[in-house]
Amino acid sequence: MEFQHDKSWDSLTSIFAAKLTAKDAWNSFIDNHESTNPKPYWTALRNLDIDKEQADILEWLQNLVTISPLPSSVVALWIGIIKFEDNEKEIPTIYLAGADKYEKDDLDWALDPIYVPENSYAQPTLLQQIEDIARTDKDNYEFLDWILPLAYCSLTFDEIIRTKLNRKLFLTSNEKLFVAIGHDSGDYLDLSNIE
Repeated sequence: MEFQHDKSWDSLTSIFAAKLTAKDAWNSFIDNHESTNPKPYWTALRNLDIDKEQADILEWLQNLVTISPLPSSVVALWIGIIKFEDNEKEIPTIYLAGADKYEKDDLDWALDPIYVPENSYAQPTLLQQIEDIARTDKDNYEFLDWILPLAYCSLTFDEIIRTKLNRKLFLTSNEKLFVAIGHDSGDYLDLSNIE
């Protein structure tokens, strides 16, 4: 059976809205896909150590704004998901940027950042593992390469923002920051605000 983009997106957005822990939300997301498309790789995806990597991502985020404090004009943060080429291998990468405007239903605000901290790029281990697992399904790689990184990153970053982030490091000038995450090529989700 072939994957259906709309159903997968609906699954992600409804699980995301439930505000579960990242691990529980990820497992629910995997369960939904496995129930309609049984594949051997779902178990490997379910066994990823999300909790351990969250600590590394949290440290990366907080170090960025400690070393390069947010300007007072930044009202929104963009966490982009991209790939870098390295020796003919694609390396999944995330980065942080800040903008002085925000629009809920239009990503144009993220395209012209005013804040790009030094060392704003990170290459989480689990994103690489997700990439490697997705590549095992040659017929569905394009689909998996779209939805899995977006699901993993949105669920992980949203839990970090809601429950682990030192907000004082981010809210030095503003009472609230909007945050969105997604592929630079298009699909994205608005995360919980930092407030």
